[in-house]
Amino acid sequence: MTRSEQNEPNTNDLDWNDLRYFLEVARNGSFSRAANALNTHQSTISRRVALLEHRLGSLLAVRTAQGVLLTDDGIALRRQAERMEQILFEVRQQVIAGDSRLAGPVRIGSTDGFGVFWITPRLPRFGLSYPDIQVQLHCSETDPRLDRLEADIVLRLGHTNEANSRVEVLGAMPFSFYASPNYLANYGTPKTLGEMADGHRLVLHDYYPRDGLWAGWTALADKPERVAIQTNSSAALVAACRAGLGIALLSDYAREVVPDLVRLAVDWERPTLPVILVSHAETGRAARVEAMLSYLREEYSQWMATTSVISE
Repeated sequence: MTRSEQNEPNTNDLDWNDLRYFLEVARNGSFSRAANALNTHQSTISRRVALLEHRLGSLLAVRTAQGVLLTDDGIALRRQAERMEQILFEVRQQVIAGDSRLAGPVRIGSTDGFGVFWITPRLPRFGLSYPDIQVQLHCSETDPRLDRLEADIVLRLGHTNEANSRVEVLGAMPFSFYASPNYLANYGTPKTLGEMADGHRLVLHDYYPRDGLWAGWTALADKPERVAIQTNSSAALVAACRAGLGIALLSDYAREVVPDLVRLAVDWERPTLPVILVSHAETGRAARVEAMLSYLREEYSQWMATTSVISE
């Protein structure tokens, strides 16, 4: 037996979920970034890694000012865990790709706003056509990883760097300024970005782009004294705007789901984000996943053909 084999920890009878948490820490070099990637709490990550260390009887990672550093046992465990992850991925990939049943779960990842306000209202008709398919909708600004089979489909606004995936651009979604009638009654209706900078209150989302056509909004939003509230949730952003807290920059499908908001005719060129539909190159062949992909394409195409918010 070689020295490296002697140093490799024993992974018999380990919980795969503990290994998955450890792998995310190892890859991110941080407990907090691992928690964000897995959409969980940092305390959960720390507890599961500590439990793994207890089961192995070995220290795997050390926190430093520069981030998390793996010990020799941690490095060896990472190698074994990544081999296990690859085997599990290949097995599941083969099973899903060969599944011709129109039954079982389909997992969709989306951003908070698009998932809540655009996808969810369109799911009942899919359920009538495919009653044996269960939809699991994961809404977060952090996309689930298709290459790790954390989701079957991602439909969102923005861009993706997913490897080994099929990416379709369904269209471009414009953004506009919105406010409640109550807010406009109290503060007036701005016509230019300059007027918005003079005494108006803003409602911000954490994840706006900052360059290109977004730069005018960025310049306004970078002044803390103008910000009434900032949130990482599109649903909270809409609620704050409806409550009259300030002016929000919203994607224009909001006009259909919150018609009580007023779109402002501000003199500027509206920015857009691409609407992308992403599926895994292999697992997307499963019949239930293909059924959902076809349905989402059809729904978006139909919406584009009938909506007035894109062209106005």
